[in-house]
Amino acid sequence: MYRGLPIITNKISLEEQRSIPHHLLGNISLNHETWVVGVFKREASRIIQEIRSRGRVPIVVGGTHYYTNALLFRDSLVEKENASDEGAMVQDNSVQHPILNGTTDAMWERLKEVDPVMADRWHPNDRRKIRRSLEIFLTTGRPASEIYAEQQSRKRAEPAAQQDFSKPGALLFWVHSESQVLKNRLDRRVDKMLDRGLMDEVTEINGYLRSKLKAGEQVDLSRGIWQSIGFKEFQPYLEAVEQGADVKELEKLKLECLEVMKTATRRYAKYQTKWISKQMLPLLEEEGDQERLYVLDSTDVTRYSEHVLDKAASLTHLFLDGDVMPDPPSVSDAANNVLNAAAKTAVAAQGTPCRKHCSTCETTLLTEESWQKHVRGKAHRRKARHEKQTALVPAPYNETALVEIETNPAGSSQN
Repeated sequence: MYRGLPIITNKISLEEQRSIPHHLLGNISLNHETWVVGVFKREASRIIQEIRSRGRVPIVVGGTHYYTNALLFRDSLVEKENASDEGAMVQDNSVQHPILNGTTDAMWERLKEVDPVMADRWHPNDRRKIRRSLEIFLTTGRPASEIYAEQQSRKRAEPAAQQDFSKPGALLFWVHSESQVLKNRLDRRVDKMLDRGLMDEVTEINGYLRSKLKAGEQVDLSRGIWQSIGFKEFQPYLEAVEQGADVKELEKLKLECLEVMKTATRRYAKYQTKWISKQMLPLLEEEGDQERLYVLDSTDVTRYSEHVLDKAASLTHLFLDGDVMPDPPSVSDAANNVLNAAAKTAVAAQGTPCRKHCSTCETTLLTEESWQKHVRGKAHRRKARHEKQTALVPAPYNETALVEIETNPAGSSQN
């Protein structure tokens, strides 16, 4: 959605768009306030309705599943009732509530005071979720847990016919590739980004950041474009440039940063897959719409048209014509395997709620399953053995105390 920086954001080119209207591309400048998910939902919904009014089919392509969920499911966001204008929805609430820029510990302690139910739900190190729950309380005056409970009650009370997507007729396609094939494909994509001029963009955006900081402006590096994979990974290289490192050192750092970028890209792809299993599938099942998600196998790129494009087009025609849709796992062997595995992951992700703290490792676990996995893990057992061995080592004797024990009659020692 950001203006410029087509390589870092891997933006579809004009040639690739093939004269098909693409919306919400390049409409946020670096000077613009970062779009929070509520603003995206409002603007995307407005455009979707406008497209539908012309008798056309809107296609949402992404991307960031958190934003997609906001479009697909009602009550997936908790928004201020009076936040109807853009100013209210994009404002930085940390200005009014400085604690939101404080330490994670401070926010968690405050959340435990105002909303212990939500505090007990999150890991004490999960800054984003803790901050969001506290922000909801600070901006609405009500605990997030109370608002969520009302939403669930409202869902249960509504007729089944109304318990649907916030917009009519949504069909979902999960374009999936086998893990190792995807990893190799992502690595090649990063290499192509470098060939297309990634370093020029990294230098450009870093220069913009330095100019903002030099002017005394505050920049929230935890949000928006600053969290894009391809900028933060090159910070060691950029710092070396500013310090005047020689060419050989810079080239070495560039290659190291490139590997970090590849790792971050692979990690994000894995996170996206987990999100579908752990977040989207349970919501679809809750709404009774799991039959709307179809897996398209893109593992074999030489058969992409057959396995992805043709199948997607065929399913879409059936859907738009109101015909009977096939069972999603029946579309292909890959679809059956992926959906079954995802369903198992979704069930396992629920876990048995608990909150146990391991003082040996100084970590907190929120499910019984994760606790059992932790205590059986090598790292925990290694630390536990070390802790036990340390406890068995006798404290060094005090030389004076020994003399008193030896010179005093038995039983009369004072030390």
